Amino acid sequence: MPESPSIHKAPGRHDTGLVISLEPVASQIRASDGRDIPFTRAILTVGNGSLREVVDLTLHALLGQEGGTVHDVSHAFVGAAGSIPPGGIVRWDVYDLLIPEHPGTASKVHMFGYRAALNWRFELTVRAEYRLSGSTGPVQTAQASWALRWSITDPSTGAVGLTIDVT
Repeated sequence: MPESPSIHKAPGRHDTGLVISLEPVASQIRASDGRDIPFTRAILTVGNGSLREVVDLTLHALLGQEGGTVHDVSHAFVGAAGSIPPGGIVRWDVYDLLIPEHPGTASKVHMFGYRAALNWRFELTVRAEYRLSGSTGPVQTAQASWALRWSITDPSTGAVGLTIDVT
């Protein structure tokens, strides 16, 4: 699977079966005044780099908020992907799926909208357990970890950019 320069993959933190990466993707978000503003999303991608199907996939994720506690947000993935065909990928939006699962952040975002996530440093750690079809034993990936920070990149439009660092 070719790697885009925008994909943030921890070096040496994946195996030949499963590749876990995080990438910024341009999109929009609705502001409280009804405007749609540019908003960069963090998309968590799990790709099957094997020639065999990945089955019994279970993702484990921890999300920490600067100045807050780290929470296990793995339950957000339940039922999301049990298998991935050879060369296949699955994607999840960190802002839409995982941020709301962190109790310290979810209530702030609920009250103040997307601006509640601005300028906070979020730390995301993900690992996976899976089997390759035809094998009996489970495989566990190493942990991949990133730090994310959303911030206003253009005050005139309210555009929100995202910085992702491999940790």
